[in-house]
Amino acid sequence: MEGVAPIVSDEFRALLKSTEVLADAPKCEGEGKPPAFVATHHGNFHCDEVMACVMLKLLSQFQELPIVRTRDGTLIAQATIVVDVGGEYDVSKARFDHHQREFCSTWSEKYPLVKLSSAGLVFKHFGSQVIRAICEMHSITLLEAEVDVLVRKVYHNLMRELDAVDNGVEVAEGELRYIYSTGLSSRINRLNPSWQQVVTPELENASFKQALQVAAAELFETVVGLAREWLPARSIVESSKATAKTVHPSGEILKLTQFCPWAEHLFDLEEESGEFGFTKYVLFRDSRGGWRVQAVNKDRGSFDLRRGLPAAWRGLRDSDLSEKAGIPDCVFVHAGGFIGGNKNEEGALKMAIKALEE
Repeated sequence: MEGVAPIVSDEFRALLKSTEVLADAPKCEGEGKPPAFVATHHGNFHCDEVMACVMLKLLSQFQELPIVRTRDGTLIAQATIVVDVGGEYDVSKARFDHHQREFCSTWSEKYPLVKLSSAGLVFKHFGSQVIRAICEMHSITLLEAEVDVLVRKVYHNLMRELDAVDNGVEVAEGELRYIYSTGLSSRINRLNPSWQQVVTPELENASFKQALQVAAAELFETVVGLAREWLPARSIVESSKATAKTVHPSGEILKLTQFCPWAEHLFDLEEESGEFGFTKYVLFRDSRGGWRVQAVNKDRGSFDLRRGLPAAWRGLRDSDLSEKAGIPDCVFVHAGGFIGGNKNEEGALKMAIKALEE
């Protein structure tokens, strides 16, 4: 769209473009001083080490370093930081490989089936710095607690997929109904040189640099989108949840101060507080100035409701509904009982309270 700034800053695009990707160690900068560089493996590249290198380039301690793609153990031992090669995971030595037989680290107990790849390992140890660096480029100010929330969410939305794909974890059990071939891992893989080309280290490394740009765009879009859209919505739901008892003594009715996508945040906040399943209805103003009362689903992805609107109201509209409910200015209740409307806030609240009490 014309006039919209690119999601990846020009400065960072230029940094990636100028990054040296080499097949051997860079020359020493000074007499007796060993060269500093990032090491990863040569040959076909994969999304995990590409993303790991993008994240390292966001960190001041690594952003100016060249990337050496090699499997030479002597060379790898000289590297400042190593990702996806070397057979060693040791944070104190800046070694982040996951291929060793005994490796079994996961992000948390929430994802027991998904072992970390090099992307997950780098994000696990540098994720907060990565989030802050991207947000600073977009003039987004975050509290420390918000950074922590975004780190968890970026892993859930992006890094977990990269870890699972690289470690061969199927997206579902049983026969798959379609082939998942348009994700970031697939797009990165297609940037590798063709088997029909004469493959040289120079061609591989030039293709790797293209892959860095693609991975950077996905990372920036994920982080900036969550920071600008998802996080403010969470704040609205969190505030509404904290003041629920001022709406109704039960605390089971939430009134949003501003409409936003709320369901995912409500489930998250309930899980975090240990009160999952507590909220029954959510009130919000609709786009035409009226008010809606929506029943909360039992769980994510479920169509079952914790407490649907009364069966006697379902499918009715306007005066018929108002008479049946005994509440003025009703507009409708869906035949499925999951949502209803009233012309004003007071009426919508009365609908929720009556539904709660029946």
